[in-house]
Amino acid sequence: MKIKLLYAILLAGFISCSTESSTINPMSTKKTEEVLKFEKSIKSLSNPENRETPEEMKNRQSLELSDRRKDLLIPSAIELIKSTGATQKQITEATQGDRDKILTWAVKIYNEKLDKINQNSKN
Repeated sequence: MKIKLLYAILLAGFISCSTESSTINPMSTKKTEEVLKFEKSIKSLSNPENRETPEEMKNRQSLELSDRRKDLLIPSAIELIKSTGATQKQITEATQGDRDKILTWAVKIYNEKLDKINQNSKN
Protein backbone atom coordinates (compact mmCIF):
# COMPACT_ATOMS: atom_id res chain seq x y z
CA MET A 1 0.00 0.00 0.00
CA LYS A 2 2.85 2.39 0.87
CA ILE A 3 4.57 1.67 -2.42
CA LYS A 4 1.39 2.44 -4.41
CA LEU A 5 1.00 5.72 -2.53
CA LEU A 6 4.64 6.57 -3.19
CA TYR A 7 4.20 5.81 -6.91
CA ALA A 8 1.05 7.96 -7.03
CA ILE A 9 2.87 10.90 -5.44
CA LEU A 10 5.86 10.52 -7.76
CA LEU A 11 3.58 10.26 -10.78
CA ALA A 12 1.66 13.38 -9.74
CA GLY A 13 4.93 15.27 -9.24
CA PHE A 14 6.26 14.13 -12.60
CA ILE A 15 3.08 15.16 -14.42
CA SER A 16 2.93 18.56 -12.74
CA CYS A 17 6.57 19.29 -13.56
CA SER A 18 6.25 18.15 -17.16
CA THR A 19 3.23 20.39 -17.83
CA GLU A 20 4.75 23.44 -16.15
CA SER A 21 5.92 24.98 -19.43
CA SER A 22 2.65 24.34 -21.24
CA THR A 23 0.62 26.95 -19.40
CA ILE A 24 -2.10 28.84 -21.17
CA ASN A 25 -0.97 32.23 -22.44
CA PRO A 26 -2.75 35.05 -20.67
CA MET A 27 -4.72 37.44 -22.87
CA SER A 28 -2.30 40.28 -22.19
CA THR A 29 0.45 38.48 -24.11
CA LYS A 30 -1.77 38.38 -27.19
CA LYS A 31 -2.56 42.10 -27.07
CA THR A 32 -0.65 44.48 -29.29
CA GLU A 33 1.60 47.12 -27.82
CA GLU A 34 -0.86 49.86 -28.81
CA VAL A 35 -3.75 48.12 -27.02
CA LEU A 36 -1.65 47.71 -23.89
CA LYS A 37 -0.63 51.39 -23.97
CA PHE A 38 -4.25 52.47 -24.38
CA GLU A 39 -5.28 50.27 -21.44
CA LYS A 40 -2.45 51.71 -19.37
CA SER A 41 -3.52 55.27 -20.13
CA ILE A 42 -7.12 54.46 -19.19
CA LYS A 43 -5.95 52.93 -15.92
CA SER A 44 -3.76 55.96 -15.26
CA LEU A 45 -6.92 58.06 -14.91
CA SER A 46 -7.42 56.48 -11.50
CA ASN A 47 -4.00 57.64 -10.27
CA PRO A 48 -4.28 60.32 -7.57
CA GLU A 49 -2.63 62.99 -9.72
CA ASN A 50 -5.04 62.28 -12.61
CA ARG A 51 -8.30 62.11 -10.68
CA GLU A 52 -10.90 64.82 -11.03
CA THR A 53 -10.16 67.89 -9.00
CA PRO A 54 -12.93 69.36 -6.81
CA GLU A 55 -13.18 72.25 -9.28
CA GLU A 56 -13.66 69.83 -12.20
CA MET A 57 -16.32 67.96 -10.25
CA LYS A 58 -18.11 71.21 -9.49
CA ASN A 59 -18.07 72.42 -13.10
CA ARG A 60 -18.96 69.05 -14.58
CA GLN A 61 -22.36 68.95 -16.25
CA SER A 62 -22.26 65.35 -17.46
CA LEU A 63 -20.27 62.15 -17.05
CA GLU A 64 -17.87 63.35 -19.73
CA LEU A 65 -14.15 63.46 -18.98
CA SER A 66 -12.54 66.83 -18.35
CA ASP A 67 -10.28 68.27 -21.02
CA ARG A 68 -7.22 67.63 -18.85
CA ARG A 69 -8.11 63.94 -18.51
CA LYS A 70 -8.90 63.62 -22.23
CA ASP A 71 -5.45 65.00 -22.99
CA LEU A 72 -3.95 62.09 -21.05
CA LEU A 73 -5.69 59.58 -23.33
CA ILE A 74 -5.17 61.26 -26.71
CA PRO A 75 -1.56 60.16 -27.46
CA SER A 76 -2.25 56.47 -26.86
CA ALA A 77 -5.61 56.75 -28.64
CA ILE A 78 -3.93 58.15 -31.74
CA GLU A 79 -1.31 55.37 -31.62
CA LEU A 80 -4.09 52.79 -31.43
CA ILE A 81 -5.89 54.34 -34.40
CA LYS A 82 -2.64 54.46 -36.39
CA SER A 83 -2.08 50.76 -35.68
CA THR A 84 -5.04 50.03 -37.96
CA GLY A 85 -3.25 51.69 -40.87
CA ALA A 86 -4.79 55.15 -40.60
CA THR A 87 -2.45 58.08 -41.18
CA GLN A 88 -2.31 61.28 -39.17
CA LYS A 89 -3.90 63.09 -42.12
CA GLN A 90 -6.83 60.63 -42.20
CA ILE A 91 -7.31 60.98 -38.45
CA THR A 92 -7.33 64.77 -38.72
CA GLU A 93 -9.79 64.71 -41.63
CA ALA A 94 -12.14 62.25 -39.94
CA THR A 95 -12.16 63.96 -36.56
CA GLN A 96 -11.33 67.62 -37.36
CA GLY A 97 -9.10 67.46 -34.27
CA ASP A 98 -12.09 66.81 -31.98
CA ARG A 99 -10.83 64.88 -28.95
CA ASP A 100 -14.22 63.26 -28.37
CA LYS A 101 -14.25 61.81 -31.88
CA ILE A 102 -10.67 60.58 -31.52
CA LEU A 103 -11.46 58.87 -28.21
CA THR A 104 -14.69 57.37 -29.57
CA TRP A 105 -12.82 55.97 -32.57
CA ALA A 106 -10.05 54.58 -30.34
CA VAL A 107 -12.52 52.91 -27.97
CA LYS A 108 -14.29 51.32 -30.94
CA ILE A 109 -10.98 49.92 -32.24
CA TYR A 110 -10.03 48.79 -28.73
CA ASN A 111 -13.30 46.88 -28.32
CA GLU A 112 -12.96 45.30 -31.78
CA LYS A 113 -9.43 44.11 -31.00
CA LEU A 114 -10.50 42.68 -27.64
CA ASP A 115 -13.42 40.87 -29.29
CA LYS A 116 -11.03 39.41 -31.87
CA ILE A 117 -8.63 38.26 -29.13
CA ASN A 118 -11.50 36.67 -27.19
CA GLN A 119 -12.74 34.84 -30.28
CA ASN A 120 -9.24 33.57 -31.06
CA SER A 121 -8.75 32.35 -27.50
CA LYS A 122 -12.01 30.37 -27.65
CA ASN A 123 -10.91 28.58 -30.82
